Amino acid sequence: MANQKIKKIANTPLWKLAIRFMISFGFILAIVFIAAELFKSGNLNAISESFKDGSWVPFVTTRAAIIVGYGFVMAFLTKSKAKNTL
Repeated sequence: MANQKIKKIANTPLWKLAIRFMISFGFILAIVFIAAELFKSGNLNAISESFKDGSWVPFVTTRAAIIVGYGFVMAFLTKSKAKNTL
């Protein structure tokens, strides 16, 4: 059973694994940042203000680059570990 899962991971293309990691990490990161903003200011008005003045673009660009990097690194490490296990 576990060996079949390892074979499936080893045969899955790198980009598919990366997308899975990116989606899960991006979702968790979004929840953390929204919760942090909510605890910091008590409301989410700062988010709508950042949309108005455009300060959200560099913030989102940086986080998107981190998410993409994380996704590909984790996919590569997972795939290489699966191949070494077989």
